[in-house]
Amino acid sequence: MQELTAKQAKFVELFLTNGENRSKAYRDSGYKCSTEQTAYVGGSKLLSNGKVLDKILAIKAESIAKKHNQAKRINIDEQWLLAEYIDTIQLAKDDKQYNVVKASLDSIGKLTGLMVDRKELAVSGEVSHLASLDTQSLMNALTQAQQPEAIEAEFAVIDSDQEDTI
Repeated sequence: MQELTAKQAKFVELFLTNGENRSKAYRDSGYKCSTEQTAYVGGSKLLSNGKVLDKILAIKAESIAKKHNQAKRINIDEQWLLAEYIDTIQLAKDDKQYNVVKASLDSIGKLTGLMVDRKELAVSGEVSHLASLDTQSLMNALTQAQQPEAIEAEFAVIDSDQEDTI
C-alpha cells in the first residue's frame, strides 16, 4: 500500500483529533482553500480517498483494541460497578444532587434485577387461541381489554437467571 503524502497524514491526524471536522482538518493541514465550502469539499474528497480512509479506519480500530484491552485489565465486574455506584451516591448526597442519587439507585436496581425497565421486559407465550375467534369476537375482546379493570392475569417475578413466562 502506498504511503500517505505529508498533507494527507496531517489531515488524518487533525481529523481524528478535532472531533472529525473535515473542513478544519483540511485547512489546518496546509491545503489552500478560499471558502468554507471549498474546505468542506476538499475534506470530503480526502475522506473518499481509499488510502486516507484506510489509515483513519486502522487508527480507529487500534484505538478500540486498546480500550478493549484496558477494560479487560481493569476487570470491570458487577461488584466493582456496584461499589462505584455506591461511591457516586454518597458524593451526590454530600453535594445535594438528588437527581444523581435517584439515577444511580435506578441503575443499581436494574443491574441487580430488582427493577425492570419496560423496554427490557420480555414476554413469551402463545396467542394461538386468538386464531379461533372471529373478527367480531376479537374486536369485542380488544375493546374490553381497554378497560383498566378488565385485565385479569397471573404474573410471575422474572428471575434474571431464568426466563419465566408471564
